Amino acid sequence: MMPYRNQDLWDDFDRIFENFRNGFEDLLVPYWAELPVMPAIEARMPLVNLEDRGKGYLLTAEIPSFKKEDVELQVVDNSIEISASVGWKYDEKSKECICSERRCNSFYRRVDLPEKRNPDDVKAELRDGVLEITLPKNEPIEKKKVALK
Repeated sequence: MMPYRNQDLWDDFDRIFENFRNGFEDLLVPYWAELPVMPAIEARMPLVNLEDRGKGYLLTAEIPSFKKEDVELQVVDNSIEISASVGWKYDEKSKECICSERRCNSFYRRVDLPEKRNPDDVKAELRDGVLEITLPKNEPIEKKKVALK
């Protein structure tokens, strides 16, 4: 008996989910309805590390094949949101395509941070497929004794 290869497992998963999706679409959409053809969009979640560097945090994310123009960062309260999309874009005006094998890669990742951030203090750099986001720590709030009257 031949050992089960890793690629065979992924091919089986793809086939099972494709069958499930087709059956689900048949339930929702009658066969006579005409729908625009939408490209399949591949979504992946980048691997991230969040390190405490003493005076601040360093968040690194692996995002190969993305350029800085493709990436969007947003600081929301005590989290940072990273999203990107690159590749083939759906265009209604495009010509009838007989075969399309181009792909669209996109992702969205939200990382919770230990404390709220000031968006103006956040710095980011993308180099060799690795996004580095520097997040300085907030100044500690000093305690003040209040005299009772």
